[in-house]
Amino acid sequence: MLDPRDKRLLLALQRDARRTNADLAEEVGLSLSACAKRVARLWSEGYLARAVALIDRRRFRKPVSAAVLVTLTAPKASVSQDFARRITACEQVTQVHAVTGEFDFLLIVQERSIDAYHDFAQEVFGEWPSVASYRTNFLLRSFKNENTLPAFCLTEVED
Repeated sequence: MLDPRDKRLLLALQRDARRTNADLAEEVGLSLSACAKRVARLWSEGYLARAVALIDRRRFRKPVSAAVLVTLTAPKASVSQDFARRITACEQVTQVHAVTGEFDFLLIVQERSIDAYHDFAQEVFGEWPSVASYRTNFLLRSFKNENTLPAFCLTEVED
């Protein structure tokens, strides 16, 4: 069971996983040893899945980013599962979401150029028999691009 200090630790670590134990302990009002034990427990119990480094995209040539809405040929679990398995193996695809509404999946795709995206789309969406149609929207500018949970979402799943 998470208490308020556990949740504060989770929020702090998702902002910067390289924070020192001393910084974390001071922020949440714990001793160094108590903080270290809590962080170790959060890892061992699966509340923390992995630590990653975010690349500063301003340092690199900007890729072409696309939000792609995909409709599958049949509303069957086996078709969706097969598509999800195959699309998650594509290096260019950085996000895969099953969605409600007119489409079945929302993808975020990164490519080197419009031409490279066109080749990718022809190979994947044009050749895979499970894809009935797709719609591409190119991202022009990002104003917020976070992959963190807000504090109000830190409510545990009940068994």
